[in-house]
Amino acid sequence: MTATTRTAPHPPARRLTRPPARGPRRGRRLWGLVTFLSLGVVGYAVVVYFGFDPSRSTVELREDVPWHYAVLMGHIVTAAVALAVGPLQLSRRIRAHRRVHRWIGRTYLFAGVLPSVVFGVPAAILSTQGAGAAAGLLVGDVAWGVTAVVAYRAARQRRYRDHARWMVRNFALTFAAVTFRVWLPLLILAQVPLLESVHGGDFDALFTVAYTATCWLAFLPNLAVVMLIQRRQGVPSR
Repeated sequence: MTATTRTAPHPPARRLTRPPARGPRRGRRLWGLVTFLSLGVVGYAVVVYFGFDPSRSTVELREDVPWHYAVLMGHIVTAAVALAVGPLQLSRRIRAHRRVHRWIGRTYLFAGVLPSVVFGVPAAILSTQGAGAAAGLLVGDVAWGVTAVVAYRAARQRRYRDHARWMVRNFALTFAAVTFRVWLPLLILAQVPLLESVHGGDFDALFTVAYTATCWLAFLPNLAVVMLIQRRQGVPSR
């Protein structure tokens, strides 16, 4: 008789499964946060400025310019449209429906961004917080308008990838309405210990410094972060 050897059966092969992708989930969470914050600022603007009462304006008005409040309100109302509609443009589900996406985009640009820039330029020039604040507001408005025009031209020329890139950059500037309200209180609080030593107890001077810095910080970091992310993703800066 010959001895037979039995080999132990091989364990069943395990199927290698990839962990669930985190990118789309993170993207949805980020989109939800951006939408929530954007609508929060829109709601704030409605509460404060509903009724068109100049006495409730949180922006100091020039008494020597009777139409200051009118251009300010035009800027705020149209900016609120852009801020409310803008997050919809970032939704992949909505972008999949081209006709809906196109009409939302037109509303965003022609009822929101572009008229808001037109109103925002004189409103920036009329700022009572000094030349530094006025310059920051003016540069932000011009950049907002330029990115909108570049994005629109790319869409008209069917350069849809360029259009998408510039629209994201444009919304980063739209989102300045949110980040402005984050930076301003932070910069005020950061200077409170310096109120006596630096500003001589003058809170108005402290506020002017914070407001001027906020006029620049509200949009420059937003745009820089978006362009840095796009660069890492291989998106050209043009």
